[in-house]
Amino acid sequence: MFALSLLGALGCVGNQTSSFVGVGVDVVSDGDILEVGDLTEIACDFKVYPLKADGPIDGIGGIKFWGDKAFARSNDNKKLLCFDNYNLYAVLNKLGRGPGEYIYLSDFTYDEKENLIYIGNDSLICVYDAKTMDFIRKQFVTFDIQNLLNVGDKMLYYGFKIDESRKMNSMSNYNSTESVILTDRGEWDLSGKSTVLNEHSYYHRRIYGYPQVFYINPQNMSFCLPGYVNRIVTFNSDSITDVYRYRLESYDSKVLSKYKEEEAFQDVDPEEFSNEYMRLLINGPYLENTYNIIVDNGTISFRLDYYPKGVLGGDADLMYWVHNDAGTKVYKHLRIPGLLSDVAPTGCHDNRNVAIIENLGNDAIDKDAPMSPLAKQIIDELKKQNDDNPVLIEFRFK
Repeated sequence: MFALSLLGALGCVGNQTSSFVGVGVDVVSDGDILEVGDLTEIACDFKVYPLKADGPIDGIGGIKFWGDKAFARSNDNKKLLCFDNYNLYAVLNKLGRGPGEYIYLSDFTYDEKENLIYIGNDSLICVYDAKTMDFIRKQFVTFDIQNLLNVGDKMLYYGFKIDESRKMNSMSNYNSTESVILTDRGEWDLSGKSTVLNEHSYYHRRIYGYPQVFYINPQNMSFCLPGYVNRIVTFNSDSITDVYRYRLESYDSKVLSKYKEEEAFQDVDPEEFSNEYMRLLINGPYLENTYNIIVDNGTISFRLDYYPKGVLGGDADLMYWVHNDAGTKVYKHLRIPGLLSDVAPTGCHDNRNVAIIENLGNDAIDKDAPMSPLAKQIIDELKKQNDDNPVLIEFRFK
C-alpha cells in the first residue's frame, strides 16, 4: 500500500522502517453485524469505580489515562477535568483569548515527568501545572496540531507541517499533506527533526477520514490508518507495524472504487473531486472515524462511525468491532443486562476500555430484563454517589 512504500522515502531523524506482518484483509458483510452485544458475555476483567467529587461532575466527552491520573474533556469542550485515583482534584477552566487562556479545547496531553498539561491550539501549545492549574507558558511549534500525545520521552503529533498549513490557508483547493510524526518531547522545531510514521493527502482524508490518535496511551500505542482498506498499526520510536486490516463488504461505490489507491488523489480536478465527494456523502456508504483502538495480545477492538446509505447531516451508526483468533464480531450496541442505556466506551486505561455510566436514578434500570450481577454492582454504586455523579467502568473484550 502507498503509505508503506512512502515511509522509506520520507526524510526523518533515525533509521525509520515499516514492518508488515502479512495480515490479510478481514471483510465483514452487513449480515454479520449483530444488533446487540451482551458485555457480560463478550468482555471480562470488569472494574467499577465511582467518580468522586465534592460537587457535581460535568459531563465527560473523552477521557485519557496515565497510570492513576486521568484527564477528561467536558462535553461542552470548555473544561478539563483532572482525576487522581478516580477522585476529581481540579478543573482547568481557562477558555478564552486572554493571557494564560486556551482558544479551544479539542485535544490535550499530560507530561508525567514534569507534571504538566499541554493543550494544543493550532501551532501553539498552552502549558499548565497539573497540580495547581497555574498557567506556565505558551510554546510555538512548527506544526499545525490536530492531535498530540506524550508517550514517555516522545511526543506524538498528528496534523500539518507548518509550510503545508500555510499553503492550505493561502491557496484554494490545495491538496495538502497531513502527517503523523514522533519527536522528542522537548523539541519545538519539528521541521526535519521528527520521525514520520505516516503521511497522506488532504483529499484522501476527505474521503476516508483521518488517523484518530486521541485515545492512545503509553501502554496502548496503536492507531488506525484509514483507506479503502483500513489498517490498525502499532508503533514505536521509529516505525509502524500492521497488525490488522479490515473493510466492510458493503463499503463500496463508484467513488470509493475510483480512489482505492493514494495515487488517484494526486492531480485530480478540484471541481470534479468536490462533486464526487458530495455524491458519496449523499448516497453512501462511507466510514467517518475508527477510534478507541485497543491491541490486547490476540484481541483487537475498536469503535467506528459508519454511514451506511448516505445520511448527509444525520447521525452515524456506531459499531463496536472485536477481532481475535476465533473470528470477528461487530455490534451496533453494547449492553449490560439490567441497565437501560447502551455502554459507549469513551477512552482507554492501558489495555482496558473505559465507559461512563450516567447517574439516572431509577431511569437507569431496565425493568423488562433480569438484572445481571454487574448491573446490580453499578446501580449500588450509583445510589451511593452524591450530586448524581457518574460511575466509570473498565473492561477488556475477550
